[in-house]
Amino acid sequence: MNATKFVVLLIFVGVVCANVGARQLEEVSKETKLGISIPKTVTTNGLGAELGTVIVDTYATNNENSDASAAAGPRGPSADTSGSVYKSTYGYVRAEGPNARADSISYAAGGTTSGAAAGPNGAGGSSTAQGVAYSNGSGDTD
Repeated sequence: MNATKFVVLLIFVGVVCANVGARQLEEVSKETKLGISIPKTVTTNGLGAELGTVIVDTYATNNENSDASAAAGPRGPSADTSGSVYKSTYGYVRAEGPNARADSISYAAGGTTSGAAAGPNGAGGSSTAQGVAYSNGSGDTD
């Protein structure tokens, strides 16, 4: 057998093998290959999917200020105290879709104290402020 016949024979065998291999392939959907099942309840761009949205936005603020001052002057001692507290909580929850759930909680608390005193030898003052703010949000769509 010369080289030309050998090359033609190899090409023929390759073409036959390619045709036989191509005939053995089956059409299998992507869902079957991946082993998943997609519900057909909602369709977006031809793909079936269940849609769910959970948005939770929550925060708490706590601002406190207190001042105390005292002075000893020629007309006698004087004292001045002041305090202010500002608290706010805010929550926004939106849950859409099948089995969508959302929770939000905010908590803020605080207090201030201040005092001042003046005497013949001088004056003094003190103030304290404490506060706590907590905020949490969670949600799921199963």
